Amino acid sequence: MTDVRVARGWEMGGSETSFDWVDALEDDYIVPTVALIQGVGVDEVMRRLGGIPDSAVPMTVPDALEQTDDAFDLIGVGEFSGIAYTVEAISSTAAVPGVVKDLSRGGRCFSVRFDVNGGDSVHYAVDGDLVVYEEHHGVVKSLLPDDPRWNTDWCSGLVDMENPDDSWGGNIFALARRVMGADVQRSWFEDPLMTVRVPTAARYENTPAWDIP
Repeated sequence: MTDVRVARGWEMGGSETSFDWVDALEDDYIVPTVALIQGVGVDEVMRRLGGIPDSAVPMTVPDALEQTDDAFDLIGVGEFSGIAYTVEAISSTAAVPGVVKDLSRGGRCFSVRFDVNGGDSVHYAVDGDLVVYEEHHGVVKSLLPDDPRWNTDWCSGLVDMENPDDSWGGNIFALARRVMGADVQRSWFEDPLMTVRVPTAARYENTPAWDIP
């Protein structure tokens, strides 16, 4: 079992992938939420999101953007290097605290939500416990002081450790790599993903799903 106190990506010591391409997504009106999930299979991820695996259809992120409306969200789900992942073109289901915790049951979940107004946020849960939930400016910190499941050194070299207002942008995916041991791929935003239809994230408003410790 992976020791959650040490990121596998950090241990790997390989070269960091560039995520300069992330900034261009907004040009296509894609403001994504992306989650990486360890320890949970793709079908189970779909179920935990409120989708039905047998109803999943191949769809690109741009196609999902065109077909999303106020009644439901479309979430692409796949697997890469033993990690399940989800991609939302503009919705934010995988940024709801209760959903992040649920996706992490039996494993771990790291998710990132980009916001057109600059209120990007990062979230990390381990086996149903929320460890990180914040707008990521400067060093990303755990909700509980000195939580052994989070290491602020994972941020080293990716952001100005001395500037609490430093912006991450697409570089937050490099942090995801260090924590989860898998790179977010540009192809996830271009190639068809098995996509499920789920009720809109607004269903969680004013429910315990938004409780943050």
